[in-house]
Amino acid sequence: MKFGILLLVFPFLLSKEERTFKRLNKLYDKNTEKAFLLAKKINARDKNLASPYYFQFLVYSKKSDLSKVAKDQATILGSAISMGSSFEKKAGESLLTQTDWTTKKETLREKVIVCLTKLKAEKNDSRFKKLKEKAIKFFSEVPIDLVELKQVEMPKKTINETKTSFTAPTHVFPSIKTESTKINFALKPTGKEQFLSINEAEEQKLIDQLNEARLSQNLQPLSIDPNLVRAARYHARDMAKENYFDHTTHNKVNGKLSKSIGAFERIALFYPTGGNTENIAAGSSTADATYKQWFDSPGHYANMFNEAATKVGIGVYHDEKSEYGYYWVFCTASN
Repeated sequence: MKFGILLLVFPFLLSKEERTFKRLNKLYDKNTEKAFLLAKKINARDKNLASPYYFQFLVYSKKSDLSKVAKDQATILGSAISMGSSFEKKAGESLLTQTDWTTKKETLREKVIVCLTKLKAEKNDSRFKKLKEKAIKFFSEVPIDLVELKQVEMPKKTINETKTSFTAPTHVFPSIKTESTKINFALKPTGKEQFLSINEAEEQKLIDQLNEARLSQNLQPLSIDPNLVRAARYHARDMAKENYFDHTTHNKVNGKLSKSIGAFERIALFYPTGGNTENIAAGSSTADATYKQWFDSPGHYANMFNEAATKVGIGVYHDEKSEYGYYWVFCTASN
């Protein structure tokens, strides 16, 4: 009898917010569109609940991945930002933790940066300005990527006539004779990990290609930084070993692979002042093919030719058991 009473009373011990989240989360796992519609319906009745905003945010964020047209993607991302902003204002600390909000927000930020790059390349200034203003308000501070994005130009066919004298970059990779052993990639990195390169010649080739192209556009060539190299090699190896492809680091929780920390939080573990860009690629064994992958993508191109960047790290790793085989990581910093 007591057990029956407990089962009957338990739902009412939950707060209205908790009951709403549980209801929407269960429906979202089964049918995202129905969860979205229910969230909007609940939202119309009670604007003080945070959960409906969160699930609308998730759906908009997911829909943005399906849109191939930059202006349409900008509209969807704008809606995601609006929902995310409302959720953040109304959610308590426990709900923010439960939803892994820091990671979700960082993932959206990376999508916005790519979309802004596309809009800039298409010279859609009105959409660019509108999305950028929303993004800056939502992300509290002006991300370096967004600031520098305004200055990015598409590839130039001719060398600039006016030349600037630049400090010669450091081309030497860190002298690593031993590497970390017994690394558990199921856990978060500590920032102390270091690995030997599986192909330093190809890593060097990609940096040399990029620096030559940066000089042709009158940009400071990048100096190889040992800590950024460690950060890049770690993430390349982690993706291959854990068999995923994402900027966000994945770790195993109860044997299941799940998102852990964002790209810039991870880079900061190796390079304390923090990075400002990261590119990842998979499937190609050579520097030439990987460079072309990034060069032909507006978002990755913007990172490669970021005017604020002065230091760089690069890493490649191969694991024949992984889905793509080869994994590349490129990251930069400004100081």
